[in-house]
Order: sequence, then C-alpha cells, then structure tokens
Amino acid sequence: MTDDAPRTRRSVRDDPPVRHATGASVRARRRPSTRRTVTTALVVAVPVLLVAWAAWLGLDALRARSELQSAAALVTTLQQQVLDGDRAAAGATLADLQDHASRAHDAAHGPHWSAARVLPWVGPNVAAVQVVSEVVDGLAVRALPGLMDATALVDPAGMAPVDGRVPIGPLEEAAPVVVAADAEVRAARDRVEGLDVAGLWAPLRGPVEDLAAQVRGVASTTSTAAKAVQLLPPMLGADGPRHYVLLVQNTAEPRATGGIPGAVILLEADGGAVRVVDQRSGPPLVDLPAPVLPLTPAETALFGADLAADMRDVTFTPDFPRTAEIARALWQQEVGGPVDGVLSVDPGTLALLLGATGPVPLPPGPVADAVGGVLTADNAEDVLLNTVYRVLPVADQDPFFASTAAGVFAALAGGQGDAAAAVEALAEAARRGSLMVWSALPDEQALLAGTVLSGELTGESGDSPVVGVFLNQGNADKMGYYLGFDIEVVPGDCLADGARRLEVVVILRNDVPGDPAQLPAYITGTDPELPVGHMQTNVLVYAPEGGLVDEVVASAGEPGVTSQVHDGLAVVGRTVRLAPGESQVITYTLATGPDQDGIPMIRTTPAPNRVTSVQQFDSAHKCR
Repeated sequence: MTDDAPRTRRSVRDDPPVRHATGASVRARRRPSTRRTVTTALVVAVPVLLVAWAAWLGLDALRARSELQSAAALVTTLQQQVLDGDRAAAGATLADLQDHASRAHDAAHGPHWSAARVLPWVGPNVAAVQVVSEVVDGLAVRALPGLMDATALVDPAGMAPVDGRVPIGPLEEAAPVVVAADAEVRAARDRVEGLDVAGLWAPLRGPVEDLAAQVRGVASTTSTAAKAVQLLPPMLGADGPRHYVLLVQNTAEPRATGGIPGAVILLEADGGAVRVVDQRSGPPLVDLPAPVLPLTPAETALFGADLAADMRDVTFTPDFPRTAEIARALWQQEVGGPVDGVLSVDPGTLALLLGATGPVPLPPGPVADAVGGVLTADNAEDVLLNTVYRVLPVADQDPFFASTAAGVFAALAGGQGDAAAAVEALAEAARRGSLMVWSALPDEQALLAGTVLSGELTGESGDSPVVGVFLNQGNADKMGYYLGFDIEVVPGDCLADGARRLEVVVILRNDVPGDPAQLPAYITGTDPELPVGHMQTNVLVYAPEGGLVDEVVASAGEPGVTSQVHDGLAVVGRTVRLAPGESQVITYTLATGPDQDGIPMIRTTPAPNRVTSVQQFDSAHKCR
C-alpha cells in the first residue's frame, strides 16, 4: 500500500485530463479578447459603410437631379427651335438633351440604388427617382427623335395647298413615326402617373408632380398629332372622294354648340383638293313633318321634335356627334347623295383664319360698301353677325353667308397667307368650340372622340369635372349679337364620398345700344309676346359625370327650373327674359362625381361677348 500511495498521488497530479482542463481554460480566456476585436471592428466598420453608402446614394441623387433639370430646360429650347424651323439647332439641342438624360439615368441606377429600393420608407422614393430618370431617358432617346423627323416631313410651310390641293404624301409618310412616338409618350405618362406622389418625401413630390404635368401635356400633343396623321389623309380623299356637310353656325341666334346653321354647304375632298359642290338654306331642309331619326324622351323634352325635323334646329343639342348624325340624315333624306361626315364652323373660326390668310374681298353690294370691301380678322364677326342684317334684305342674307364662307376657305385652300398661322388658327378654333368634326366612319370617329374637335357632351375629362353651360335662343331673332354672357366657377368644399361642391355663376346681359326700335325687325324679332329689344334665352346647365345640381338661385325672373337626365348627365333648364340694359345672375350649386380632383373645366356655347373664368383652385388638395 505504501508503494501504491505515491503512485496514486503522482497519477492524480500528472493526470492528462488535468493538463487538458488547464489548456482549455487558457483558450477560454483568449476567445473573449478575439471576439471583442471583431465586434469592435464591425461596430466601427458598419456605420462607416452605411455613411459611405448613403453618401454615394446622395451624391448620385444630386447628380441625377442636376442632369434632369438640365434636360428639362433643354426641352423648352428644343420646342422653340422646332417651331422656328431651325432644324440644325434643334438637332444639336436634342443631342445635348439625350446626353443629360442618359447621365441622369446612369446616376439613378446601380447596386446601391437597388439595395435602397427594398428599404421601408426610403424604397418608394428611390423607385420614384429611378422611374423619373427612365421616363426622361426614354422620351429623349425613343420619342423625341421620331417627332423631330415627323415635323420635318409635315412642316406647315411645306403643307400649304398648291393649286388648291393639300399634299397628302408627307402626312402618310410621317404617320408610323408619329404613332410610335405617341405610344412611347403615353407609356411614359402612365408610368409617372402610377407613382404614389402623396407618399413621397416633400422635396421629391413637387418635381414629380411637375414632370407628370409636363408629360401629360406632351401626351396630349402627341395624341393629337397621331390622330391627325391617321385621319387627315383619308378624310382629305387620299383613298377616293369624300363628301362632307358643312354647317356654318350663326352665333347671333345662339344654339348650344354655337348658333343656327345659317348656311349648309356640301364639300367634296379628293386627293387633297376641297371644293364646294352644293349649298342650301331653307327648303327642303326645314319644317319637315316628322323627325328623320328617333329622339330620346330627354331630347324631346329639352329640345322638341324640330331637333331632327329642321336643319336650323339640329344644333339645339350640346352633343355635336348627335347634331352631325341628324344633319347627315336630313341631307341624305331631302337632298340625297353620300355624306361621309359633318363639319361645323362659325364666324369666330372665319375670323381666326382671316388672321392667317389676310383679308378676302366681299361680294359687291351694300355690305362691302359699308365695311370697305373686304372681310378681315377684325371685322368678320361684326359683319357676319350684325352688319349683314342691318343692310341686306332677308332673301340675300343666306347666299351672302355661303359666298363669304366659301371665299375664306378658297383663300385657305389656295395657300394664301401663312400656312403655320392657318394651322394654329384652326387649332385655336377647335379649342374654343368653334370648329367641330364628325366622321360617319366608326374607326375615324373613334379617333376623333375625346379630342377638342369632337364637340361631344361629356361630364369629365381625366380627373377634372366638366360643367356644361349652354344657351338656346328662345325666339327667332338675331339679338344674340348683343348678349353679354359671363361664367364664373368657384370650387367649394369636399363631400364625404370624395365629391366636391362647385358654385357656378352665370350672368346674362342685354347690351343692345340705343333705341332697339331703330333696328330691323329681322334683328329684334317679330314675336308679339316679346317686346322689341327684349331677349329670351334658355339656359341649360349640366352637372359633371356622377354629380347633380343641388340648388338654383336667380336674381330676377320667375322661380323654378326644369330638370332632366340627358346622356347620363343631370341637367337643369331655365328661361331668362331680359329687357334692354337688364342683367340677370343665376347661381348654381353643383356636386361633382367622386374623385374628380382636377381643376374644373367649362364647356359652353361659343359667343362673341363671353367671359369664362375659374377661380383659384389648389390642385394639390384632393378630396380623397
């Protein structure tokens, strides 16, 4: 046992597990030190990396903003150069614009942007910057070059009629390019409008809204251009003769879309040449025993059966496509022959065109003697709406209108004056509602629908509510020349369903000067129930799509209104009588449809003495 004891003690003291345990404890003491070193490095490195990443992102964002601002400024320059016909300068500007757009696109893309895009709160803003850069780059590279090429092909100076014929070839050649560019612009518009602007950071929200507005404006222009290059060649007779009924509306006797059709002209377009084939006034187009087309109950109640039984009354409806359908049916039934479409102009259109063509001679006679022998941009409305009735016998008036309108269009077709100014004059006439076009061919009419040329009755345009205010003369006279007509729209509060209240103030004035008894009876009318110099006007106010008219308050006259639903829109009618010098104010309280947050729009009867205004409207304020 004594021999074993020392060995036992030695084995305990020298046992390898003891030494193993001692080694493990040493390593255990070293590990915390290593982890602390790594952790410390990470604590220092991660913020540095985050700061570097944020700085990289921020610097690129600033660079992208600067490049986008430069590109935006060049767009205005490019537009002016194209309008001026300076192709060389426009080409250099386009190249510079493309360079800035490309730099903006590159600055807004990369792995650091992709990483930021997945972060909450930050991600939507990063995505918005990238979309903006992609849209601008796409427009600069894919849309603008094609549009520039197209403007070279359809330069207004080169489109001026030669020997009475408009060159159609350039329009047909430009069509594919313009249509493709329009598709690119519309896709860009949809991408920008798809952004949730309300959720963006404040410094980013404004620029994105500005871009959206700019792209919408470009899209409106390209859409019009694309439709024009598709419509004009066939409508001008590229594929064979076309025949159109032209209504010359006389706004001295107001109708909803302008005035009574004082002259009705049949035009033929063939290979770009337009000529007058026939012209009519009075029989056989008036006082038909029955409507040529069935009328809806609302049409009968609002306008009477003569809407479709008398060419003089086809413009009672504010829906020009409906007017055109009826006018075509009337002509085909009573005169015969093909009618491929219906056009409408008024003295305002002729005045605008005369500003481009210059004066045209008037037919010899009392009117020419009274105004110096020529019709000009300055005297056209006075001559056609008043002078002719003061100096010509009734039997000579309609032929005078037809001859004068034909003279203006002959000057236009003959290439007289400035071609670019003539195009702008027609565009302005369309914007004012003084020039309207309808095609009997469904595919063409589908392209016209929604444009300023269509004259269709509508209650909304995009997200904007459209209010209609229309006048129909209540008796046969030409006192509308002296009618003062003002409209003011005041946007009001939001309603629970997202709709908005609007206050529409309509002011009518009888501004006939002097003693109306000195005027010819043809101007003042012969209605025994209406004293000489008095006016009687039916006022129709249409609520926006999905909206209604809550209240009508008039400053004078008999209380009450009639109400109908016409083509899905709520409408109220009121008859106003005005003695010389008298005025009446009618205030309408309307509600729009839900989510119509755009600036309210007014569509109304074109009139020589009309003022329309919309009070300040904060487009950033949404009812939803």
